[in-house]
Amino acid sequence: MSDAKFIVARNLALIPCIVAVLWSLAITLCREWVKRDLRERICQPIMVRWSPVITSRITCAFKVIYSDFRGQVHRATCRTPWYWKKVRWMDDEIIGQTEDPTS
Repeated sequence: MSDAKFIVARNLALIPCIVAVLWSLAITLCREWVKRDLRERICQPIMVRWSPVITSRITCAFKVIYSDFRGQVHRATCRTPWYWKKVRWMDDEIIGQTEDPTS
């Protein structure tokens, strides 16, 4: 294989790698938007996991477990567009109570 063909093949092989890195960075950014939205609502995120089954081409979906200011633990599902910080909460249910450290 000549040097020119090798360079072309290498450059073409790098394209999927660059797309994968940008895609994973976009998911990480959306996850941070979800955590920031929880903190703005005076809640503490316990677990924020990306859900590839619910994710579409224009939104990124997460399954979230968080504790609110009253100590109740919630399990929720949310979506956020790839291009905007707005978090849309879908399902939210109370699954428990956190332990009170003062008692």
